[in-house]
Amino acid sequence: MQNTCTLLREVQQNNRRAQRKLYERYAPRLLSVCHWYIKDFEFAQDAMSRAFLKIFNSILEFKGTEEKALYSWMRKITVNECLDFLRSKMAKNSFDYLEDLHEQIAMPNLSQLTEKELENILNILPTGCRIVFVLYVLEDMKHHEIAEKLGISVGTSKSQVAYAKKILKTNLSKETLYAQ
Repeated sequence: MQNTCTLLREVQQNNRRAQRKLYERYAPRLLSVCHWYIKDFEFAQDAMSRAFLKIFNSILEFKGTEEKALYSWMRKITVNECLDFLRSKMAKNSFDYLEDLHEQIAMPNLSQLTEKELENILNILPTGCRIVFVLYVLEDMKHHEIAEKLGISVGTSKSQVAYAKKILKTNLSKETLYAQ
């Protein structure tokens, strides 16, 4: 396997073979990220393709050399592309029906699950609720950041997370998901 620093340098020089290698190396993981946000597989693939276009068009802006930093940078672009896609498909206040929900529910322990188990669990959630929950729990964003990114209120973000917790608590066994 080609070293990340060498591959990155070749991609920055617009080498098509290097771009293909970068795509082949990261596409499966980034497609999985897209699928967390966008349930429809074809739309998720489209979002990933658009993300790679942005990655290749802005690769000169990336200044790191480590694989972890590169993946984090690519993942951020991919998540933003997914959010842009979803924002264009949803009405601005599609989350408002949960505005008054303020129930406090224990946070599920997701760290012990495999990526596939996590994906299956997240698919239980309605689309808008899943997006906010993923941003809050997996992307570690604050409610005000989520509100700004999605064009919703902070209260809506909080109520979406609470609603997601309620759904997860109702639908999943405590032995599997919740820490004792």
